[in-house]
Amino acid sequence: MKEILIKKYDNRRLYCVEEARYVSLAEIRDFLQRGDKVKVIEKSTGKDITKYILMQVLLEERYELLPTYFYQMVLQSPKEVVDNFFKQFFPWMMDMYNKQQAGQSGFPGMGFQNPWMNANPFQFPNPFMPSSMGRSAEEKEKPAKKKDADEDPDKMAEILKRLRELEEKLQSE
Repeated sequence: MKEILIKKYDNRRLYCVEEARYVSLAEIRDFLQRGDKVKVIEKSTGKDITKYILMQVLLEERYELLPTYFYQMVLQSPKEVVDNFFKQFFPWMMDMYNKQQAGQSGFPGMGFQNPWMNANPFQFPNPFMPSSMGRSAEEKEKPAKKKDADEDPDKMAEILKRLRELEEKLQSE
């Protein structure tokens, strides 16, 4: 695995030093897919902009990878929370997913379910935001009223259904 140096000029063109020619984002993707490392330096400042160019490659090649509302949630959220998600939780989640795909025990007895692929993406609040941020000004003034399972028959039915499923699972083992 070799490292390929690419310089980004002010005119936004990408120049591959090793091959002495301009390259496209698709060609950078090809370098990565054959196992090479890529380092991109901004010519005028010397700043390492590799991750920005790799993000462009990712978004150009797999623009349908994540739903729009995911990008909106990330952009609306506090920087520290998003940093924590991508530096700590996301790698752990990918490790669990890879273990499950390899047949190893990630979460015993559980298949992987992608929480972002919900039929109604706005059913869930933004996991990156404190819960009070999504409420209107009127709602923020009033204390949130808790709903007991007794007040919500659908919730109670769901709880009972889950209990029955767990009992059946325990009895069958």
